[in-house]
Amino acid sequence: MAIQLTEQQQRALDSAGSTPPQVVDPRTKAEYVLIPAAEYESVRDFIEGERQQKAIRAVALKNAAGRMNEEP
Repeated sequence: MAIQLTEQQQRALDSAGSTPPQVVDPRTKAEYVLIPAAEYESVRDFIEGERQQKAIRAVALKNAAGRMNEEP
């Protein structure tokens, strides 16, 4: 879902320079960082890769612990 920026938001985005602008949801006080979609895709791929690596390490540690508890 795409949301159109207001003129005020566009000016803030234009004046942000190289630092991504932050926005706050006034209802929840949640903070968000606005980055271009292409950068988001790169970051998302990186984060997904990190999650997969973490899951693989967890399974490997569990398997190693199980083998250590086996009787010879």
